[in-house]
Order: sequence, then structure tokens, then C-alpha cells
Amino acid sequence: MDKHRYDEMGLLVVKEDYCCEHFEPDDSVLVPMKECWCCKWSNFRAEIKNPASESYSVCNYVGNAKEAVNR
Repeated sequence: MDKHRYDEMGLLVVKEDYCCEHFEPDDSVLVPMKECWCCKWSNFRAEIKNPASESYSVCNYVGNAKEAVNR
């Protein structure tokens, strides 16, 4: 992702293969690959209203929120 995108709540929109310095593997993942899909901060169950973005998620880490990034 060259340009960061944010949802209406100011959360960073990520693809499953994106990874940042805040990556922490989810406890329920069998093989903790370093991808947002396996990160405890991502939420791939989030309802993103754009139907073309089915493989996208939002990052719940406060350091990646739009307000924190722009400070």
C-alpha cells in the first residue's frame, strides 16, 4: 500500500499481506506468519461497505489510527 487509507472511524485499512512494526501474532493462529491476517490488531470481520474490498481489514492498533499518524 503506497498511500494509507482510513475508514470512517479513522482506522487504517489494510490488506491481509500488509504488516507494520506493531505486528503481534493472534493467539489463535496456528502458524503466525507476519501478515495482518494473523495479527491481533486486524479485524477482517469488519464490515467495510465497499464490496470491491473483500480482502481488506481495519487495524485496531491506536498507533496506526489517522489521528495518531497525523500528529
